[in-house]
Amino acid sequence: MTKTFAELEQAVKNGTGLHDLKDQLRDYVYSLSEKAFTKGDAYRDAIKNIAELKKRQDYIKECFLKSIGGLPEPSKDLNAEITGTIQFEGYKVEKIVFTPRENVYATANMYIPDGIIGNKKNAAVIFTCGHWDISKRGEGYQIVCQYLVRAGLIVFALDPVGQGERYSYINTEQKIGPCTMDHDYAGFQCIALGKDITRYFLHDIMRAFDYLASRPEINPDKIGITGTSGGGTQSCMMMLADKRIAAAAPSCFIMNRKQYMKTGQAQDREQIWRGLTEWGIDHEDFVLVMAPKPVMIVTVIQDFFPVEAADRTYNRCARFWEMHGKKDNINFITDDYRHRFTSINAKKAAVFFVKHLLDAEIDPDTFFNDSLIKEVPDDDYKLNCTPTGQVQTSYANSRFIYDENKLELEALIYRQEKERLQGLTEDKLMDKTLSFLRGCIEKNRVPVGSHYLRRWLDEEEGWVMTDKGLAAKGLIWLAQEDVRNTGMAFINKNYIDKKLPVTIMLVEGGTHSITKHLDYIIKTCGRDRVAIIVDVTGIGMTLPRQISFTGDPHEFYGVVYKLNDDLLWLGDSLAALRTFDLLRFIDIIWNDKSFDVLSCGIEIYTHGRYSVYADFAKFIDGGDKISKVISDAPLTSYKDFINERFYERSDIASVILPGLLDYADLDDIRRWNGREDGK
Repeated sequence: MTKTFAELEQAVKNGTGLHDLKDQLRDYVYSLSEKAFTKGDAYRDAIKNIAELKKRQDYIKECFLKSIGGLPEPSKDLNAEITGTIQFEGYKVEKIVFTPRENVYATANMYIPDGIIGNKKNAAVIFTCGHWDISKRGEGYQIVCQYLVRAGLIVFALDPVGQGERYSYINTEQKIGPCTMDHDYAGFQCIALGKDITRYFLHDIMRAFDYLASRPEINPDKIGITGTSGGGTQSCMMMLADKRIAAAAPSCFIMNRKQYMKTGQAQDREQIWRGLTEWGIDHEDFVLVMAPKPVMIVTVIQDFFPVEAADRTYNRCARFWEMHGKKDNINFITDDYRHRFTSINAKKAAVFFVKHLLDAEIDPDTFFNDSLIKEVPDDDYKLNCTPTGQVQTSYANSRFIYDENKLELEALIYRQEKERLQGLTEDKLMDKTLSFLRGCIEKNRVPVGSHYLRRWLDEEEGWVMTDKGLAAKGLIWLAQEDVRNTGMAFINKNYIDKKLPVTIMLVEGGTHSITKHLDYIIKTCGRDRVAIIVDVTGIGMTLPRQISFTGDPHEFYGVVYKLNDDLLWLGDSLAALRTFDLLRFIDIIWNDKSFDVLSCGIEIYTHGRYSVYADFAKFIDGGDKISKVISDAPLTSYKDFINERFYERSDIASVILPGLLDYADLDDIRRWNGREDGK
């Protein structure tokens, strides 16, 4: 029976009939993660005294800073400027611009209660904004800032990068939205550099602390922090990294990785901290790192962040404050509402900070006049600090994450050139790169011993005739225990009884894009070769089911993106996993006597960015089994990607191998591969 290629593609979409492969990537990632979560609980359970707690706290900070790539270089001067002041009933707001790093402009509003004088006895709270385009002007954030300032606290509300007055991409041909899109777009270039966009969020807040500490009316020993959602994330960054914080009230963020992972939701780029799950660090550590300083975990019941996970974290952390005899310094509050910092929780946070920063007690039911808490209208931009409402159009020399990445890349290239001048030979560099690649690709993975290449298209002779003079065969094999991958082999129908050389085709979409690459399949088979389109994990027939996002699975927040993030938490990546799969398939083909590969090696053809998997595989193979890699429209290099202000974002998450640039780039590896070929 002859099948058309349309029928073959439909067969691919229907599945093998042997295994359900749609959940295997998710199950693989979740299984590895759960083992790490269990180890993390065991590490924390083993803490029995204050000395052991202190050791854990130091370890947490060390790991966090390592995860994000350390801190960037600060500017020599904050260059802080008060660009205007607005007087409200009972308080004023100063509009402030400062430079945390050279030519990086941060915008903030400082709320100052009436009657404050410069006597260094006043407490302050840094308010970090969540994922809201208008940032500090947002109604929900205004409510919190106003309750805090009316409680007698100075409040410093800071725009994060990509939000408020700090949009990175405006007046550009390519539309890149503010907030989460801005963060993710620049964030993947950070990852390619081996760093994390988190470092810039954190550093902005640390420099905001520096500014507050320089103000004569503020006591630097009495500065706290709060924020909700992404602002809760940023609050945790400071809790993890800066011992100067006197008290913290993260809102709508504290939970645990295990329960959040299983919601199926992705997170914003600055919320993914590479390697922390592998190192056994979870939200409990974000909290206990503060002990015995005051912490209030702020939650809402209807949140997409599981409130039961936050409750578990609180209950497991309370004992660390009890060790210090300060059990009243850790609190858990909730309100029956959706994801936001509610008025009820804002009042409780104000009471918390008044108690621990001002050493006073207030009754929220009698102290506050709710009628005075007013939303600042969105349409009058009264709180903007810059002349145009955007840093980019107000300061001609302004830099953003993209610009900072380019500077980091230049510094990296300079260091590497210096190492070469000091005696790092090409051979030594190749060895170091090979060791790094092997470590990434073999991490957490054990190949199974048996070599079986099964077929799933149910025909007696193994090959199915097609309408293009070709025969097709569906393939399935075991890459790891419980991880199966698939492919589709094609051969000239006149040669089905012959042993032919093999060309592996690694293309975006895998077996879901057979017709798209039909011309190359026909061309390859016309060269008397077997063409095999291969599906490594998460591609084609193994593409995961959507979990909570209904759009393109390869786009930001799609299922492939989300599962790659879970791997990043484990110090792993899809790029490494898929390279392992490819190497495993090469081993299986090499040991299958139905192909002629021992005499001529295996050829790999790639189309698009998946070229990186073939380049890595050939470098590790060392020319033993892979004879040649043919790349059509490859990702040229990570350096080029970082230098490219606008790039095609679809599926970018799956082709970046964090940390490679510390050793070499893609073009270096291709050059070495060519050298091994004697070219």
